[in-house]
Amino acid sequence: MGDVRLTPQDFKTAGEAVTRTAIAAGNNYQVRVPPGGVVLNWRKTGAGAATITIVTPNTVDGLAIAERTVTVAATTGDMWGLYRREDYANASGDLVFSTNEGTGLTCAVGQGIG
Repeated sequence: MGDVRLTPQDFKTAGEAVTRTAIAAGNNYQVRVPPGGVVLNWRKTGAGAATITIVTPNTVDGLAIAERTVTVAATTGDMWGLYRREDYANASGDLVFSTNEGTGLTCAVGQGIG
C-alpha cells in the first residue's frame, strides 16, 4: 500500500475549475484538514461500486468512533461530504481514506468554510 497526499483546493470565487485525482485500490490517501474541515467528492464512471473507508482516529468518552464508509455507485456514482477536523484528523492533522475498488474513481478535494 502506498501513501498518497491530496491537497485541498482553495476556492475563492464561483466558477473555478475543479481538479480531480484518480483513486486506486491499495493506497491510503491523506488530506490535511483545515480548521473549517475538508470537502471530498468522489465520482465513479467505471463498473463496480466502490466503498470508501474513512479512518476516524478519535474517541468519544474513551470509546473509538467507528470508521465511516461511503458507497459510490458504479457508472454514475457521485458522493460528497464535509469532514470536520475534530472528528477525522489524526495526530498529524490528516484525514486518511482508502477504497476497495478504483476503476473509474476520482476525488476532488476542497477546503471547508471556517
